[in-house]
Amino acid sequence: MVDVYQAVLGAVSTMILVPVGVVLLYGLLAGRWDAAAISNWRESRRQKAERRRNLRAMRRQQGVPLEQVAANLRRLRGVLTVDDQRSAVHQIGNRVAYDQVLIQASEMLQIEHDLAKRSAGMERNIERLRVEAELERAGVVLSDRRYGQAA
Repeated sequence: MVDVYQAVLGAVSTMILVPVGVVLLYGLLAGRWDAAAISNWRESRRQKAERRRNLRAMRRQQGVPLEQVAANLRRLRGVLTVDDQRSAVHQIGNRVAYDQVLIQASEMLQIEHDLAKRSAGMERNIERLRVEAELERAGVVLSDRRYGQAA
């Protein structure tokens, strides 16, 4: 004896699978799914999966946010510009703090730097400027002034 449940399940599956199969066959014969369309579909799926991974990684992010590090860089950069009237020890301490925050920002954005070396003077200043330029290129705003504004 045939169970009523099996008969209904067979009828419903036939009602669903036959039209889906016809549409798939028609799309294949009409050329709707060529190699370019399939590669575009795969690329969009890959981009969506990468976006989901990035969102999950941002939710699990630990440590100081990049925005806070950028704010610290701007604050310390402002302190360094008006540091001429303070003692030498205070000036050195501010430069060391600025370099540490530069190193932190560079490591967060995977920018190579030589700030951890024991360099001093002009070589250190050049490396500092290079790292600042790389950070600006990566999108970190280090100054409050916009391009073209007066100093």
